[in-house]
Amino acid sequence: MIDLALRGGRVCDGSGAPARTADVAVDGGRVVAIGRVGGPARRTLDVGGCLVTPGFVDVHTHYDAQVTWDRLCTPSCWHGVTSVVIGNCGFALAPCRPERREDLLRMLEHVEGMPFESLRAGVRWEWESFGEYLAALRARPLGVNVGALLGHSTLRAFVMGDDAYARGARPAEVEAMEALVREGMAAGALGLATSRSPGHVGAGGRPVPSRLAGRDELWALVAAMGPRGVLEITPETFPVSAVELGFLQELSRATGRPVSFSAALALPDRPDAWDAVYARLRAGGAFVFPQVSCRPMRFDFDLRTGCASLDALPAWRRWRAAGSDAERLALLADGGFRAAVRADALGRPDAPSARRWRDVVVEEAPRSPMLVGQTLGAVAAARGGDALDALLDVARAEGLDARFSMVLLNDDEAHVGELLRQPESLIALSDAGAHVSVLCDAGYATHLLGHWVRERGLFAWEEAVRRLTSMPADAYGIDRGRLVAGASADVVCFDPTRVAALPPETLHDFPGGAARRVTRAAGIACVVVGGAVLLEGGEWTGALPGAVLASTYGAPGTTATVDHGSSSRS
Repeated sequence: MIDLALRGGRVCDGSGAPARTADVAVDGGRVVAIGRVGGPARRTLDVGGCLVTPGFVDVHTHYDAQVTWDRLCTPSCWHGVTSVVIGNCGFALAPCRPERREDLLRMLEHVEGMPFESLRAGVRWEWESFGEYLAALRARPLGVNVGALLGHSTLRAFVMGDDAYARGARPAEVEAMEALVREGMAAGALGLATSRSPGHVGAGGRPVPSRLAGRDELWALVAAMGPRGVLEITPETFPVSAVELGFLQELSRATGRPVSFSAALALPDRPDAWDAVYARLRAGGAFVFPQVSCRPMRFDFDLRTGCASLDALPAWRRWRAAGSDAERLALLADGGFRAAVRADALGRPDAPSARRWRDVVVEEAPRSPMLVGQTLGAVAAARGGDALDALLDVARAEGLDARFSMVLLNDDEAHVGELLRQPESLIALSDAGAHVSVLCDAGYATHLLGHWVRERGLFAWEEAVRRLTSMPADAYGIDRGRLVAGASADVVCFDPTRVAALPPETLHDFPGGAARRVTRAAGIACVVVGGAVLLEGGEWTGALPGAVLASTYGAPGTTATVDHGSSSRS
């Protein structure tokens, strides 16, 4: 008798091959047969009308802290994600000396938008080394599979202390980090993550440690991974420059390691910004994958807690200096302050355009619910003034309780579609677990399936499933992403006529009661992890079948010809 039978669905096996009507038999945590499955099963699910696929693999999350108190990694699992990768951009929780714990939490707070009160209350430090961190995850049963990248900034802080934020590493320090990389890979790391982005600034305005590293240092750490593992990087330039892309390609060719960089996003008024990048990728012969997003980059904000697009304005300093809501409301009535804000917000070349301010949507207005769903442009047209007037007026009328959302990038659907079509594009960038008070893109997979496949016809179902399963798994050396006999039984069954990501909502379920934005899914019938039903009809069954994933192979076609001796790195 087998453990589980999924009967009557159409199987998309993750390879891109045509779907076929078949049953799936699961026993001992693995797929044992696909086809006409007879005989009894301990559990049978009728999944007629569903597509039956491998579990989705999300390679760009920041659940490093959240997974220590939320073993399901919500809301990702609600959308069919059965495997997540953490440690992205070089920000991880291990290795870490006890005296440096608050520094790491502050880095996650400032760079990845995680509420510090939740980090301090929720993270129970039971580790110092990277291996001990993975052991702590294994010791508490997981709902989904978790793979971890070594964080470059975390390694530098462990080896160099405060100097990691101020200078390049000395030869002995690089050697110490190389040893930590080898140790981490032996413990089960999926690879190394780093950031060179000027936008990654930690507490006190200091650049994150990885930004102080030279290319020689990064090269040495990638070489230390040996024959397995991936490099995930946020480049210094956006879009990535020809020089930087050339370095990543040279690094991949010489070490045999795949490189995944973020992010390739649709840019306003620059529809051809990525053409040269993809042309160079195809001519380069290296395994380099740009990460793309299938969703608009939409940020929620309110004026009480802050808006990044306003916080950067010189005129907004008076707002940041205000010590109470009463002082802030007085500023909103001050004509001089409003004029200065308007001039900065609409006149600075680095500020969002007037169109983007007009397109800001009122998400919450407790005292004026009729405004919810309206754009600031529509509010301004009805009341007079411009979109900035509407923003400040609504915030004042609502006693600062109004909440808004702004799309900053990736809203040109024609260009986004072109990026998604590129065969090198790795569909990712959920950022799940980060920026929790302002956005939630954890539903990227259901959005891709509902919007881009069903509604827009961008991909066939089979190709979309491959892009969500075997492609990211192969790039990151994860033994997941295929639904074949002998494979780990990570399975998603969804209704192709209904699958979608629903509008975001706010929960107050983080440690300390901090708020976070979440997105629920429609059309997900069941989620199976390691042969156990994790979710059925959107509800958790109580099972905790997840595993800690290790890197088991390189990207297809790569070879582990690691050059430890070269020193001619630009």
